[in-house]
Amino acid sequence: MDGLKTYIDKAGGWVSRKLGGDKIVWTIVFILSMFSLVAVYSASSYRAVSTDSSKIAIFLEQAVLVLMGWGALILCYFIHPKYYRKWSFIIFGGSVLLLLLLFIPSLRAEQNGAIRGLKLFGRTIQVFEVAKVAIIIYLARAMEIFRIGTFKDYLIKLLLPIAIVCVLLLRGSFSSAVFMALICMIILWINKINWKYLALTVCGGIVVLGGCYSLYLATKDNENPLFARFGTAESRIEDFFHPKDMEEQMQGMTELQKQIMLDSERQSENAKIAIHEGGLIGKGPGKSTQRYTLSMAFSDFIYAFIIEEYGSIIGILIMFMYIWLFARCAKLSAKCKTTFASTIVFGLGLLTTFQALMHIYVNIRMIPITGHTLPLISHGGTAFLVFSGIFGIILSVSKSIEEIDTAKIDIEPAALQEGGKNESDN
Repeated sequence: MDGLKTYIDKAGGWVSRKLGGDKIVWTIVFILSMFSLVAVYSASSYRAVSTDSSKIAIFLEQAVLVLMGWGALILCYFIHPKYYRKWSFIIFGGSVLLLLLLFIPSLRAEQNGAIRGLKLFGRTIQVFEVAKVAIIIYLARAMEIFRIGTFKDYLIKLLLPIAIVCVLLLRGSFSSAVFMALICMIILWINKINWKYLALTVCGGIVVLGGCYSLYLATKDNENPLFARFGTAESRIEDFFHPKDMEEQMQGMTELQKQIMLDSERQSENAKIAIHEGGLIGKGPGKSTQRYTLSMAFSDFIYAFIIEEYGSIIGILIMFMYIWLFARCAKLSAKCKTTFASTIVFGLGLLTTFQALMHIYVNIRMIPITGHTLPLISHGGTAFLVFSGIFGIILSVSKSIEEIDTAKIDIEPAALQEGGKNESDN
């Protein structure tokens, strides 16, 4: 037994030395990813029946995804932040190229009239998730090396790349485009970009959205209307603020739009029922009834499902974990010595927490349906891997901060000893 204990202590010491970085971030990421196995397994009843699969098969699929996610996290963790800085423009350019490939009909994957990703090598890649991270990495580097002295500098070096990504996101997801525009504006504001530039940007963004919406209205009767996602967003927002009879709302809609609306309404209603029935302490693991009718219980509405089985107390704890993650990222950002490191940690932490809160608010009916997953918990291939990679990057920066602090601690005693020696010699 003593030999086993010694071995475990040595192994633990090796892990502690090799895997530096913020221990709280490590712990929260581990808890969330492990909880996803339990939640997805229990929430997949509807999916198992509709796809002629089994819950065990879906559990194994999620287990493989979690392992791949941790692989992505470890890979990104061991890449030094200086390489993210060096490759930032290449990463951004690659993400824009992937978004442009969605214009090729044979390469894009569609579901219910929405572009869901890029079909490559028999797999679907959600390039929107990649683009979200890429624009943050670009902004971190751009604000470090470019002098933003005039509005022209701001327009070309910062706003144009943001606009390119958001307009391309708009084709597949209205909420993602608006969400990323908001994230980018907050990042620019935190980095003390002239508030007048930001105010002009917001006004310009509203005008651009209005123009895109006008194009949708002018072409919505066509087989392939421009900016078709405005139709889905319009019906969701109208239903949220002004609920009306379903038949009245669906007048003038295409069959596809009617199908999307009916599915969204059913999902939202079932989510409300799940939260109501869950109460404070929940029904208990495996005892959900809404999982048989809530088709997206394992992804878009997993938070409602979690409350049904585990109760509002666990739901609040999960929300608190995401807020705590952002607080840790903000603290790490304040410790960073470079604009790039500070911005990338703050931006990626903000992206993760905002998406988590948006998912939660949709599930509890505080905002209209957006279709965003819960980071590190919801089932989802590319999204799960991307968010795992995000925390790999954050922990990589955190480790580099620790290395700098350790170096200072090692240098200072040596300097003091040298100073004492010189004094004794004098």
